[in-house]
Amino acid sequence: MGKNKLLYGAKTAHLTGSGKTKYNNRGQSMRFSKKLHQLGYRVQHWKNISNRHVAVVVDDWQQQGLAVSTIKSYLSSVRQVCRAYGNDRIHKKNSEFGVGNRNYIPQQTKAVPEVVYRAVVDQLLSGSEKFQRIGHQMNVMRTLGLRPEEARKINPRIALLPDGRIYISAGTKGGRDRILHEPSKEQIGAVKALTPFIGKNGNSWPDSISEASWEKYVYKVISRMGLCLKVCGASLHGLRHAYAQSRYKELTNLAAPCLYSSPSEYREAAYQEHGENWRNTHDQAINILAHELGHNRSEVTATYLGTIHG
Repeated sequence: MGKNKLLYGAKTAHLTGSGKTKYNNRGQSMRFSKKLHQLGYRVQHWKNISNRHVAVVVDDWQQQGLAVSTIKSYLSSVRQVCRAYGNDRIHKKNSEFGVGNRNYIPQQTKAVPEVVYRAVVDQLLSGSEKFQRIGHQMNVMRTLGLRPEEARKINPRIALLPDGRIYISAGTKGGRDRILHEPSKEQIGAVKALTPFIGKNGNSWPDSISEASWEKYVYKVISRMGLCLKVCGASLHGLRHAYAQSRYKELTNLAAPCLYSSPSEYREAAYQEHGENWRNTHDQAINILAHELGHNRSEVTATYLGTIHG
């Protein structure tokens, strides 16, 4: 794979704004350039970035389940760097790329329906060797709440600690490692099941293809099987949502707030279940989930579970 010159261009672009703004715009535009390169586009300069290039990356971000607010922030940075090189062709309206209105807290679940997950995984595990790899990667996503990148990079030899804990280190967001201190037998089994598929590079995609090609192949396969936004209302990332919501149920004996018709209905159910201590139970569950998902409290609440206010 050739050198990605867009990365250098993002680092050296003459940007405006505060130091923090410049830092964020460089980082987010570099994320865009890496993804474009992974998708097979070898654009050498930011002045040659077109709306078509932006559209294919946005489509990939949406397939991964990135929040609308995140995509909008990335697009703003891409426009900034493009303008720094005299490129004013990028659409000003995010809607031109199919990006909807900002929505921080889901009004309904983004989790993959259990029946869809089971049907797709059963089909994959009874299929070809490549299909089985995908099936087992999906299993660790749903069982441990891993991100897609974490699921394809987790190595049982490293992750399964001698004392029974599970160490998640490869592919984590921001390089933030985490440990599951009391994993279930199902979680340990899901990680162990990846062992036959670990290649020479310590990951579970075939040695003969690149990570980007594997990622693209996975989305193509599962979309055809019905796991995609258009068919079931959820993307592959929705397995992580499903884990968060089922774990919240396990910890509180309540459905996630986003599964109620309104926050007030959730609060009433929580009071009926836990009395005046319902908020403490909720907060404790959020703290546990924040650690297990490698997020902070607000991200877990807003992105995966929905609000309890309103």
